[in-house]
Amino acid sequence: MKKSDFILAAALLAGTVWAAPKTEPLVRAERESAVYKVGENIKFIVSGPIENVTYTVNDGKSDTPAAPLTSREITVKAEAPGFVLVTLYLGKDRRGRDICSFGGAAVEPEKIVAGTGRPDDFEQFWQNQIAQMRKSERKVETVKIDAKYLPEGFTGYDVKITQGDVIATGYLVMPVDAGKKSLPVVLNFNGASKVSAELPVAIRYSKPFKAISFNLNFHGLKNVNLTKKREYAQEKEMRSQVKNYQYVSGEDRFAYAMRKIFLRVVLAADYLQTLPEYNGKLYAIGGSLGGCQAIVCAALVPEVDFCVSNATAMCDHFGKDAGHLPGWPNLFAHNPKAAAAAAYFDVVNFAPMVKCPTRMAVGFVDVTCPPATTYAAYNALKVSDKKMAHTVTGGHGDRYDKKELGVFSHHHPELMRLTKKSGK
Repeated sequence: MKKSDFILAAALLAGTVWAAPKTEPLVRAERESAVYKVGENIKFIVSGPIENVTYTVNDGKSDTPAAPLTSREITVKAEAPGFVLVTLYLGKDRRGRDICSFGGAAVEPEKIVAGTGRPDDFEQFWQNQIAQMRKSERKVETVKIDAKYLPEGFTGYDVKITQGDVIATGYLVMPVDAGKKSLPVVLNFNGASKVSAELPVAIRYSKPFKAISFNLNFHGLKNVNLTKKREYAQEKEMRSQVKNYQYVSGEDRFAYAMRKIFLRVVLAADYLQTLPEYNGKLYAIGGSLGGCQAIVCAALVPEVDFCVSNATAMCDHFGKDAGHLPGWPNLFAHNPKAAAAAAYFDVVNFAPMVKCPTRMAVGFVDVTCPPATTYAAYNALKVSDKKMAHTVTGGHGDRYDKKELGVFSHHHPELMRLTKKSGK
């Protein structure tokens, strides 16, 4: 993977693109940890050529005007808890988009707070939604997956679970010889662009983790991706069914797509706990919108024993009111009316309900799920056993510095140790 790939999707959302020139001007905080205290000076160091390069600095509230880069040092005063993002503008690509390079730093991130309070009826709203779903009979349909798509010694199913008007679909994978109450469940969640569950992802959390794995299709649509080769033709038709799902009806908490998406998370967890092979240990893991689903699962399903949520989406929709960028999908920019209901779908409000050990991670140059928003959710967690990991040169995926873990790779070894320990 090229160094440029990891922020390409995020940069496109911002109308920019990162593309590696022949000699790369890179920018990074001088302090290795890139973590500072309020009142300190943050020194960013630029490597590579600086001719014809301009830059801006974002402190979470606003960008400074673009200025010519005349020195390899950029100094920024740490004014308040949050994150600072330096953007180098390197020119234009063939489509006229900005080519950029990014550097980030944290300022007392443990003090970041969310931009709005929690609705008084938040927990009651979700308890009512779950209770209403559970009133209906649950129906489960399974189709066995051809062994050619699975590792030797493993079995898998394309699963459809229906309860009331909520439909959850996904791929289930487990060892063929799994005994009764012998294995933990790893419920794994996908990012926002997916319209099918991913069998290779389900396998990834079953084979090495020695666990029952379920990869959820958060839209509840048919599943088409049995291999790493994506079924783009089928996906195109499916995408038309859920176009702009992250924005449409965001002002109505009963009609917004996220209501059923979050209920599908609960429905999948309910079903998995009925499997004869389930040993009572349930783990939730995901990144981006998958990280959002993992926190929601841990909040609404008390049986969850461990949660991993990296570069978490749907965090702090009201972040601008707290002096930092809002998280994906930047809801109010696309649907200003959504402010009326957004708090019911904000991870910062689910976080206090989580009771299990929780691990999270941020990339300091992530412009899709800005690190301050993930930290707002992390700081709202009330559990004592929580940890945050940093990828200083990381965007929404890969990282500039290959000595660092990518933001979505954090905490997997710990989860693997837990699953192997709890399995028989």
